Amino acid sequence: MKMKNKNSDILIKKISKRIAREAMNSTATHRTYKTTYKDIHKYFKIFNKLLFKGKLIPFNDIKIRKIHSTWAQFTEVFNNRKKTVSYWLEILPEFPNRKEFLISLAHEMIHYSQILNGKQASHNDYFFSFKNKFKKLNLTLN
Repeated sequence: MKMKNKNSDILIKKISKRIAREAMNSTATHRTYKTTYKDIHKYFKIFNKLLFKGKLIPFNDIKIRKIHSTWAQFTEVFNNRKKTVSYWLEILPEFPNRKEFLISLAHEMIHYSQILNGKQASHNDYFFSFKNKFKKLNLTLN
């Protein structure tokens, strides 16, 4: 059992380095990043493992679209008729670079985690408790 944890730790370190490298390289090239569903799913899985110990379930719906006054948003949607709740991610189709996309996705995942843990989705102490984890990935949390 101990060997599995060691292999898992090695994998997490490799992934962390890759994310940090991708974030660093994307700002150096100043290339515009086009959002894709493939990347959303890919980085959701990675961030879920690195930041949330695999506890987040995938979003019920993801919309790549223009949003006014924000780059991404997490939405909790209630259906009173069916007595259900679903969780949506809305994210811009284009970012100045991949790093800004990664920051936005991970930021909204924190809000998602807050709701799933029965907390208010806000920029509170729980939210900023992820600051050091972001820093290790060469990402900023604001």
